[in-house]
Amino acid sequence: MVSVGGSIYISLEVLIAVGCCLGNVLVIWAVWRSGALNKPTFCLIVSLAVADFLVGAVAIPLAVIVDIHVKIPFYACLFISCVLIVPLQASVLTLLAIAVDRCLRVCIPF
Repeated sequence: MVSVGGSIYISLEVLIAVGCCLGNVLVIWAVWRSGALNKPTFCLIVSLAVADFLVGAVAIPLAVIVDIHVKIPFYACLFISCVLIVPLQASVLTLLAIAVDRCLRVCIPF
């Protein structure tokens, strides 16, 4: 049985996950409709949106499963924790790539 605090936590996580997925789908759709995918910066932005969509669709639900202390075998928990890390790292590394791209655009404008 989930406590009141646990149900509030789960509902907030679901709200964050849905908002994350919807917002990133809008970003992907906007870049797709504008036809700006031939520029490297917009490819990186779409890549970040896809990585963040995976965070909302995969990582947040798995984090809820781990955090509410569901009884699962050790290797299943280890696998879930590893799968949880992959989209988060993809999102962070894509942010790093965007930062490097913007820095190079400022330092070397042509």
